[in-house]
Amino acid sequence: MTDEQRQKIKSLRYQGFGYKEIAKAIGLSRDTIRGYCKRNGLHGFATELVAGYKKIMKEEFLFTLCLNCGKKLEQNSLGRKRKYCSMNCKAEWEKTHRKSYTSYCEYCGNEFKTLGIKERKYCSHNCYTKDRFWREEDAAEVANKILEFKKVNHLPKWLKDLLLANNEA
Repeated sequence: MTDEQRQKIKSLRYQGFGYKEIAKAIGLSRDTIRGYCKRNGLHGFATELVAGYKKIMKEEFLFTLCLNCGKKLEQNSLGRKRKYCSMNCKAEWEKTHRKSYTSYCEYCGNEFKTLGIKERKYCSHNCYTKDRFWREEDAAEVANKILEFKKVNHLPKWLKDLLLANNEA
């Protein structure tokens, strides 16, 4: 078996071809192909082999070029593998690839999205100030609406918890 045939077997195997198909393409027997594949870790189901190969190739590609600028990376033999060529590239990448989270405002109850901050509680500064600095006028308005059995639009979370705790007791 020549080096060219070995490369062809490996290439076809990683593409998902079976032993018979490879044997027909190269001109060797199925048992020769099967024996070579077993000796070189290319045996088993082709679909599993293809999935493993894709994962290996992704990891190899991931650590060869900078994720931000595409510059070639030089890896150290020790420690974690590098993904970025510099701290500036890392900062720029993280700035443009932030994860988005969906939350509900603790004051108004509206749904809002945040970039990179999972623990955000309020949809706006206005809701924060209204919830944080509750005024007597707001309390009087809410009390009147409750006594008249009308809908109250905005209640601070602490007041909702207080009212629900009194109902359960």
